Amino acid sequence: MAVSYKITDKDFKELWFVLSKDAFVCNENQRIVEQICRKNGIDDDSFSYFPINKIDWQEVNDLVRTPSFFGERLIVINDGDITALNDDDLEQLTSLITDLYGNRLAIILTYEDDKKIKAKKYEKVFNAARKMGMFHFVERIDEKYLEEMIVSHAKKQGTVLSKDLARKIVDNIGKDVGLLVNEVDKYCARCDYSEITPDIVDNIGVKTVEASVFDMIELICRKKPVKAIEKLNNLFELRTDEISILGAMTSSFVDMHRCKAAQQQRMTHSQVHKDFESKANPYRYQKAMNNAANFSLSALEDILQLLMKADIAMKSTAQDKKQMLYVLTTQIIMKGGR
Repeated sequence: MAVSYKITDKDFKELWFVLSKDAFVCNENQRIVEQICRKNGIDDDSFSYFPINKIDWQEVNDLVRTPSFFGERLIVINDGDITALNDDDLEQLTSLITDLYGNRLAIILTYEDDKKIKAKKYEKVFNAARKMGMFHFVERIDEKYLEEMIVSHAKKQGTVLSKDLARKIVDNIGKDVGLLVNEVDKYCARCDYSEITPDIVDNIGVKTVEASVFDMIELICRKKPVKAIEKLNNLFELRTDEISILGAMTSSFVDMHRCKAAQQQRMTHSQVHKDFESKANPYRYQKAMNNAANFSLSALEDILQLLMKADIAMKSTAQDKKQMLYVLTTQIIMKGGR
């Protein structure tokens, strides 16, 4: 990884500025900063917290400029999106960074929009942070980053996690860093800190709706209708929203249709991945290409029509949504076979 999601430099700084899309990343790094300060003589009573969305700049500035009889302070500005700040807020933040008066400052903020964060108006505050201390910007958290992150996280606990299994875990969980870390911790404990196996992930792992529906479609493609309906019933028992299930089914069959059409043009799944969603995990298109082999192109087109009609009916009628999904799943199974 180009940059760890956690601060690795544990030196005592005047300033730490952490910026990430993921709130878990922010919380983990704030915890690290607090640990660094404790090790250097700042106790918890000298920590002050200011949520950025409710900040009183005068109050913060007064605290920064007031000497403490008990040593240095850690002032933490957190709990908000930097792109929600106006120009005056950014000026105040820059001024605060450059005039610390012997205290320590941690700015731990999130951002939502990749385009907004690249605007020129943020350069001044970011440059000031680099000059005064540490600027830790976790810019991109994609599938590859997450796979490497959880392999490394397991390794630090003396546990082996293969790259292929890491990819499966990310597919199951999604991009929630906190949930991924918690899951890997659970797997490490289950294998007694030796090696995480596929059986452990299958038996005790959490899955997103998309991953569970993906399993159901795998069963359909392998001509196991009873198991496929059992998987659908499991989703119902977990009170999974029916429209979310339908959305995940539609996404999977759109991928299969793309791959089937590409296959007829002698294109690989890698080319489909590059043409449609280069930021998505290529594994998704590899599986879609394999599953598409169980259907003709015309059958996949018919299935997409069925999915579209089901979507319209679910959103516009009072019909039983569970029953509609049972019928839809049966109709799809009947379309299988080339």
